[in-house]
Amino acid sequence: MNNNYFPLSYRWFLAKGLTKWQPWYFIDTDSSVKEAPTCAENEFATRAFKIETGADFDVYLFARRQDMDDYAFFVVRDGKIEDKVVSVHLSFAKKLELNEPLRYSEIKQSFVQWLRETVIADVEYWISEEDMYDE
Repeated sequence: MNNNYFPLSYRWFLAKGLTKWQPWYFIDTDSSVKEAPTCAENEFATRAFKIETGADFDVYLFARRQDMDDYAFFVVRDGKIEDKVVSVHLSFAKKLELNEPLRYSEIKQSFVQWLRETVIADVEYWISEEDMYDE
C-alpha cells in the first residue's frame, strides 16, 4: 500500500514525534499523514496565499507560527505534494502583497532546509529557563 502523500522528511519528523518547535506547530499528525490530504480544512490560508502571492502553483498548509500570521506551505504540483516549502506572512488583505507574483521555478527550499533556516532560527528566540518544562 503506497500512502506516501507527503514528503518523506515531513513524515519522518512526525513519526519520530519531533513536532514541538515553538513558536511553530505542525498542522498534521503522524496518523493524518497516512491518509490522503484534506485541503479544504485550511482553505482560508491557501486562498489568502494565492491572492497575496499571485503564485502559479497550489499549496498545502502544513505549519503555522503561533504568535503571528506566518504560515508554511508545501508546493502542490499536478495534485502531488512536493518537498518544496514556501513560508510567508499573510495579511488577509485580499490583494497581491508582493511586487512580482511568486513562480514555481523560484521555490527551492526543502522541508529540512526550512526547519534549519526558519524554524531553528525562530526557536532560538524562545529558549528560556521558564519554558524548559512547560507542556
